[in-house]
Amino acid sequence: MNTRRPSALPTPKHVCVIGLGNVLMGDDGFGSLAVEKFRCEYECGSNVEILDLGTPGLDLAPYLYGTDVVIIADAVHAHKEEKPGTLCIYCEADLLTQRAQLRLTAHDPGLQESLAQLKLVGHAPFELIIVGVVPESCAFGTGISPTVLSSSSAAVDNIARLLRERAIECRRRHAPVQPNLWWSSGDRRLSSAMLRSLQTAAAQQEHSL
Repeated sequence: MNTRRPSALPTPKHVCVIGLGNVLMGDDGFGSLAVEKFRCEYECGSNVEILDLGTPGLDLAPYLYGTDVVIIADAVHAHKEEKPGTLCIYCEADLLTQRAQLRLTAHDPGLQESLAQLKLVGHAPFELIIVGVVPESCAFGTGISPTVLSSSSAAVDNIARLLRERAIECRRRHAPVQPNLWWSSGDRRLSSAMLRSLQTAAAQQEHSL
């Protein structure tokens, strides 16, 4: 797909880089991982918001309202030829034709319905891009797989490239900030009691969507 900046758009004034996904469900936490690494490795202008939104459902709409450019990082469904760890970059048209499918049903309809609502009132994003990765495992409590972890660096660099192609200020930090990956098995293990509590909360959230 062609992800170069549309010529009709002037220098974007309101830009969002958004991570979607459930950090408790293995590689489904890719979106959170990607935006946290991006925040720590790159500096952007004041017009760029970097947000880890988890699984917001229709609550995503206010974050998309009136934006010029939105880049969403999330795990995506694999096509036949794509292996775990494959990096995929899609535009909004790919999402609407189902060529791009976010991994969990709680993400995909939430995004599509939010876009539909905002288009009705004339405040949808001018441009939407999805930076996705094919997950290896989305089992509860397993953490990010080595395959997806190794792909996250390329995802972060592609987010920066997409911003710069649209004349959006984005530069690599001279001294990267340490990322706060509290859910990662490489940082600290969640206690069994906390995992059970979070699992219950996650199940309740998915059931309510």
